[in-house]
Amino acid sequence: MIVVDTAVWADWFNGVDSPQVGRLGHAIDRQDAGLVPVVLTEVLQGFRADRDFAQARNVLLGLPLLALDVDGHVEAARLYRRLRNRGITVRGTIDCIIAQTCIAAGLELLSTDRDFAGIARHTALRLCAV
Repeated sequence: MIVVDTAVWADWFNGVDSPQVGRLGHAIDRQDAGLVPVVLTEVLQGFRADRDFAQARNVLLGLPLLALDVDGHVEAARLYRRLRNRGITVRGTIDCIIAQTCIAAGLELLSTDRDFAGIARHTALRLCAV
């Protein structure tokens, strides 16, 4: 199973042709994609039309949800602090939650966000090859 970040989902829903979107399509076909709840929120808030929102909601809620418990959220904060101490600034709390969810579950992350490449260089986060 892979975890998919918001930007890749947005590209998939918008019909963008990219290696990441192709990889996501294969994961969906194999029922091998997981979702972090905060990514669900980010993706759904991008839809303007109610019909598109409802269709996306149905697709996304058909995927396994991977959520951190309280200790996992504490670890996400530690992750942020460790990176900051190494001079790496993660632009958002959400990225640390997504990264920590992947680390805790031992799953790869499919993303186009360069922040995750920096996180992966200094943590156990594994990024999907495309």
